[in-house]
Amino acid sequence: MGLPLCSFISLTDVELVALIGCASRRLVVITPRVSQSVATVLAEKWRELGRDAVQIILDPDPEVSRLGLGESSALKLLHEMAIEIGAELLQQQGLRVGLIITDETTTIFAPTPLLIEAGGRPGERRNAIRLETPAPAPSDAGSDADLSDLNLIVSRIEKADVKKACADLEANPPAKFDLARKVRVFNSRIEFVEFKVQGAALSRKTVPIPADLMGFAEPRAQKLLRSSFQLIEKNTELSGERIGRLRHFIAKSFLVQLPKYGTVVERARKAEFIAAIDTLERYIRRFEKFQKKHLQEAIREKCELVISALAPGVIANPPTRWKRKLGDNPTDDAIRQMLRREVEAMFGSAESLFNAMEMKLIFKGVTYELLYDTEFVRIAQEKIQSFRDLHEEFEAAAGCEESRQIAHSKP
Repeated sequence: MGLPLCSFISLTDVELVALIGCASRRLVVITPRVSQSVATVLAEKWRELGRDAVQIILDPDPEVSRLGLGESSALKLLHEMAIEIGAELLQQQGLRVGLIITDETTTIFAPTPLLIEAGGRPGERRNAIRLETPAPAPSDAGSDADLSDLNLIVSRIEKADVKKACADLEANPPAKFDLARKVRVFNSRIEFVEFKVQGAALSRKTVPIPADLMGFAEPRAQKLLRSSFQLIEKNTELSGERIGRLRHFIAKSFLVQLPKYGTVVERARKAEFIAAIDTLERYIRRFEKFQKKHLQEAIREKCELVISALAPGVIANPPTRWKRKLGDNPTDDAIRQMLRREVEAMFGSAESLFNAMEMKLIFKGVTYELLYDTEFVRIAQEKIQSFRDLHEEFEAAAGCEESRQIAHSKP
């Protein structure tokens, strides 16, 4: 049985180096960028076969390196080789697929973005199609195929292009790819979250009584009012304590506190957590709708209670600051009206209290710097059951021995 017309293969840097090394007459390399190891072999092959037998087209955009599709040092090396042998290194902006044409084979491949995943072991990932029938050779000598047939509009990579790309990457270097991949895996497991319900505990609301009013109140009234007056009693329908209990129940059910680092939620339960939050928010809105009228009545009753307790003493000896509005000899009714306006302003309205009710929910990703923090790893191991599985994924994604040590650190 003869060879198939084409076959799916794995093309890592190891196979790519071998493929380039097999070329003896011609070589066409069209790819976003190559690694330093591949560029070294490619440069030597270019010198060996001569300038007309090799054609290389790359994308000098710095984003290519940030994605992990190649290295800027490789671009510089190949550009220097092109100058040395009097050839041209060509560019095609936006290139994200690869094509290798050698003497007998044509291979189309998808370069591995190391920001997303590791390069893998030889034979592990089928990322290329090898055509067993060689591509037609150009009509004239060398490898200068008609690039218009490939729908490419190429131009020469100048020294300024290489310098610009290297300067851009020096100013804004790529993330360490082994760590960036771990962040992606880590975020698929847990995420930091800030979850608060503010202004719902109405039973904790107190109304401060100005000192000059308290000073003029009768002793019995002072004992009743003290310096602040509780707006709503605890354990009543208006207290808002049920909202606090629901918030605590949701937090206890879904969130995990990592001491010194913050609160996290498992991503696998995030949708369920958000659904519980939506339920709590609907309850708060219903609470507001049905209790607003009753709360306003409660505020009115408390206002009357405070006014009644303060009125005798204040009417007998009104605060000095009121004289600017009431004059030196105000009537009892004018004093009482002034007291009412001031007390009602202190208590506010049910509308203002409900407007102050707010639920805060913020999700924050995990930075890769935390993955160097062995104390963070230890605490997460203790608090999160699924963290053990995460370590196995770390090792699969990691690209250096140091990262494996971090992933497997023990308490």
